[in-house]
Amino acid sequence: MQHSVDVRPAAPHDTAALAALMTHLGYPTEPGVMRVRMERISALPRYAAWVAESEGEVIGMVGAMIGWAFVYDAPYARILALVVHPAHRGQGAGAALVRAVEEWARTHGAGSLHLTAANQRTDAHRFYTRLGFDDTGKRFHKRLG
Repeated sequence: MQHSVDVRPAAPHDTAALAALMTHLGYPTEPGVMRVRMERISALPRYAAWVAESEGEVIGMVGAMIGWAFVYDAPYARILALVVHPAHRGQGAGAALVRAVEEWARTHGAGSLHLTAANQRTDAHRFYTRLGFDDTGKRFHKRLG
């Protein structure tokens, strides 16, 4: 049975749920560490995070930022993290979270929305394509230290 999904800004009391979601995304995170991350990010005016709730339970999150690029005149938005609990995928929470970012990005004058998804996340690739994203390249990653 599919329940309704509500999207709201992430709040300090969400950190345990956010830590669990980061772990589902493949980045094991303890609640205390997530609290520090959220405090740091929340202090930055061009960053925002939202959670998706169903039946009072946090089932997903998205975090985004607004930035400037050397190749665009308008600012751009970037989704930095998007995850829905595996038990709730395919029920509209991810799309609702992306819509929240799109609305926020437009209010900040963003001309485009970007994200990266690792090669092995083929389900995510299909999800983003269904939402109108174009596959425009490949990401590279190098650890510094």
